Amino acid sequence: MIQNVIGYRIEGDSIGVPTSNSSSSISSGKQEINTNSQPTTSYKPAGKDLLENPKLLDGVFDLADADNDYIYYKDQIVNKGAHVNFLCMESTIGPVIVSYFDDVPNKTYVALSRTSLGSKRILVPYAVVPRSWWRVLLGIGPSYGDILKSIESTLPLNRLKRIVDPRLPQALLSMEEQQQIRGFKFGVLYSKEGQTKEDEMFHNVETSSNFEEFLDFLGDRTKMEGWKGFRGGLDVRSGTTGEFSIYKKFNNNEIMFHVSTMLPYNPKDKQQLERKRHIGNDIVVIIYQEGDTIYKPTTISSRQVHVVFVVKTVKIPDDPKTYYRLSVVSKEGVPPFGPQLTENLIFPKGEEFMKYFYAKLLNAERACYSAPILANKLTRTRTSMLRDISQTFL
Repeated sequence: MIQNVIGYRIEGDSIGVPTSNSSSSISSGKQEINTNSQPTTSYKPAGKDLLENPKLLDGVFDLADADNDYIYYKDQIVNKGAHVNFLCMESTIGPVIVSYFDDVPNKTYVALSRTSLGSKRILVPYAVVPRSWWRVLLGIGPSYGDILKSIESTLPLNRLKRIVDPRLPQALLSMEEQQQIRGFKFGVLYSKEGQTKEDEMFHNVETSSNFEEFLDFLGDRTKMEGWKGFRGGLDVRSGTTGEFSIYKKFNNNEIMFHVSTMLPYNPKDKQQLERKRHIGNDIVVIIYQEGDTIYKPTTISSRQVHVVFVVKTVKIPDDPKTYYRLSVVSKEGVPPFGPQLTENLIFPKGEEFMKYFYAKLLNAERACYSAPILANKLTRTRTSMLRDISQTFL
């Protein structure tokens, strides 16, 4: 249960005023379990319409395809043969770089438009590109301006200049590679029953069987020494950030978790800065909660953490399945993201919930990129890179 606080959006179960002397129940059919610290609430397992939705992964990060412009530019434009590049250093929308390849067999222009706000992949059929009457009369193809306008009508056509320098494609590939997302890192913070302060949570060393079961649900326990995959900033040489961590590959994305109880613990450090150094710099953090302590969105003090998933294990009498209760807390400025999460739901542990959970987790990461603090950083970095390319080749 999450306490409602101004400046945060809550999905799942929330409460306006926390109370300590009330009760709640979790039910499935005739089965019921009682706890001791929340208002009376009846829970139901999530249905197939939510967990088996065929569109569940639509729009979810895919670093091998849809979200990798380096691969797209290299495979769909550069490696296809001669292509055209246009640059603009200054305009009302900032620096702009447009690349396109004329895919003659498919009668399509394959384009990549880059601005300070991001990149767009655009396919333009020949049929939609206008030609002046005299070009039609003489059997001449459309002008560069006609093609660019068809690629994106908001482009600063009068400022874009075609660049034929043979070094430019490699420079653009290098720029795309620098912006390439190589994997995702998420924090996992263990909270014992009754803990309400982040310092208490960061000090936890001993865990529970339920938490360990949840970690096994999340991914594979991976020995970090000599690890060759995405490491999420963890030490893979000398073990200074712990011997093991949790790793998962999902939807062509490598994911490394920063698990508080797997990171080094220093009994002399009141703030556990080594643990905070990793988890406090993650954009999305999972808090696994024991008991029924009401979680306050202001618990995590990091400015970098924008979304918190609060997870709790639910056991129902006479039912061998493990269920999870999930709530999601987003800072103001983070746009809504799917899949849908409503109140009073519990999720049976299994493949369906795993897909749902990871879709929600990755969509949260993407949504955070639009939050003001992160969006401004990304825009400044991207603007600088586009301007550097333009200064070099214009």
